[in-house]
Amino acid sequence: MRFMERHWFDVGAGLGIVLIIWLAFTASSMTTLTLVLWLSLLSLFAHQVEEWRWPGWFPGMLNVVLFRSDDPWRFPLNVRSGLAVNVGVGWIGYLLAALLAQNALWLGLATVLVSLGNCILHLIVIPIRGRMPYNPGMVTSLLLFAPIVVWFLVIAWPLMSVTDVVVGLVLGLILNIGGVVGLIRVLESRDAPPFEDRQVLPAMRFARSS
Repeated sequence: MRFMERHWFDVGAGLGIVLIIWLAFTASSMTTLTLVLWLSLLSLFAHQVEEWRWPGWFPGMLNVVLFRSDDPWRFPLNVRSGLAVNVGVGWIGYLLAALLAQNALWLGLATVLVSLGNCILHLIVIPIRGRMPYNPGMVTSLLLFAPIVVWFLVIAWPLMSVTDVVVGLVLGLILNIGGVVGLIRVLESRDAPPFEDRQVLPAMRFARSS
């Protein structure tokens, strides 16, 4: 468990490489919708690497800029809530959406709404609130999440029933709020293990200079 708390994003990077190799051999036999959802999972792995590994100072940035934390090494986002949100909600939700594809269009919609939520956070909220020209997660939001959200909606929207749309929108809202902010708040602890300095100090320097 301790290893995953510190290295889940490295594991995700490895899974992303495996997924790229697998898609190279199988993508041609998939429907376009299925392929888009697998690419959505791949974009999630890439996004998490940008946030948590390289450059990797998203945890500190979120605590400093969004929550105005007085202890950005561990509050309110910490290593445990980071694992729960990104693996428990992110990996599982996106994987199930890809596996079920057209059999659960509502789930695909919900997960791309999580991607859209990340785009709003990284491309609008953080740049304005933190006055930052760049923040970890911005590049993958712009180059991966945004195009995949549009691609999915163009393909899937004509196929979705009213039930798919309603359930997908509601679940997407729940995942964005309850599955992210909610979990962070539930698991917040001032006694949690601290983040690495590399995940916090750059954010603090940006905050001081802005």
